[in-house]
Amino acid sequence: VGARSLEAAQAFATSLGVPKAHAGYEALANDPDVDVVYVGTVAQTHADCARIALAAGKPVLVEKPLAMNGEEAAELVALAKSRGLFLLEGMWTRFFPAVVKARELLEAGAIGEGVAVS
Repeated sequence: VGARSLEAAQAFATSLGVPKAHAGYEALANDPDVDVVYVGTVAQTHADCARIALAAGKPVLVEKPLAMNGEEAAELVALAKSRGLFLLEGMWTRFFPAVVKARELLEAGAIGEGVAVS
């Protein structure tokens, strides 16, 4: 667990039974025992935290929104691609069985052509 202060990180880690807490997101990202980083901070800091983790060579799952604008999102995607790292926005509905089935049906042409999704 990483947080802006060690005290906050320790409190959150203790509440979840996580054995390690880090004072700062750089410390978390640079920990060799951390394999993947999940960013669940406030939306305004998602891009910064994801950038830190990607720069440290970690795959990243970012809670939505991925970034505050298209420019930030494009920068994160480019950074992940340049380093060969996984980057995903945590849009959980994408993995619902019904959504997966609808995508399969659309691709097979079974329900017509998709025009718009809202």
